[in-house]
Amino acid sequence: MSVDLMPRQDETSTRREIINLLRVVGPLTVGELGERLHITHVAVRRHLTSLERDGLVTSVQQRLPMGRPTRVYSLTEAADNLFPKRYSTLTVELLDFLNETDPALVDAFFRRRGEEMVQQLRAQVNAETLAGRVEQLARVQQANGYLAQWEQDEDGAWVLKEFNCPVHLAARRYPQACTYELESFKAVLGTDNVERVECIARGGQCCRYRILP
Repeated sequence: MSVDLMPRQDETSTRREIINLLRVVGPLTVGELGERLHITHVAVRRHLTSLERDGLVTSVQQRLPMGRPTRVYSLTEAADNLFPKRYSTLTVELLDFLNETDPALVDAFFRRRGEEMVQQLRAQVNAETLAGRVEQLARVQQANGYLAQWEQDEDGAWVLKEFNCPVHLAARRYPQACTYELESFKAVLGTDNVERVECIARGGQCCRYRILP
């Protein structure tokens, strides 16, 4: 009898769903993952064991106010490589070279990129209402690999969240990448009342923008 050592496509898909959930929601227990994915705890543990073996997931024992301690699972730094990145190490090295030559060149590069970003986004973010434009922007960013979501908070502000940063390597070293993204969003949304309140490059779980009219 032959044994297929390759994971089936449905298993691979479930593992990817687990990875995406841990990225978007943050640390979760076996029970929480099972509830969200509608699969048994046994199945969740099997997938988590595989992901831990691959170095993509880690776990810690967490004490709860009531009941027994429970194990909570989260992504490792290695899992970050599974999400789209547009700036390779080589590109960061090129930015380093520009910075050593003349720091103003780095700022000029990101300013130019921001201007091009505005032009590209305006073709797709053009709804009459702010709510419509926020929704369109979230959809565009989702299609571009940012794992984007949007919602309205209890204060009536719109919130745009990006759980992946394709420019993460560059943004960690050069904050201009984040600065010009913020300015681009202000331009296409048609309001200066856009505030970035969380940033992946600065250790946040997501890049979170709060938007008011």
